[in-house]
Amino acid sequence: MDSTAKVNKPSPRATDSHWSTEPPTQPGCYWFRRDPPSRDMMVQVRETDGALTVTVQWSEPDQPVATLKGQWRGPIPPSSGPGSR
Repeated sequence: MDSTAKVNKPSPRATDSHWSTEPPTQPGCYWFRRDPPSRDMMVQVRETDGALTVTVQWSEPDQPVATLKGQWRGPIPPSSGPGSR
């Protein structure tokens, strides 16, 4: 085996996306972490009555993304691997 083999390198797509404090501007699946930085969570941003909203915790109602203090990364592209059909 070649000792220069690529092992555990992130895919180019994984490194294209950077964390931002700017909230999403379109519906989709995003990574979100609150301020101060906490555990990253995947959330589904959706349009509700003309505003982008998200459920951060199952026990809370939908919240407008513009009011959340934290960092965003995404949108996360849909999977094209096995089981995605």
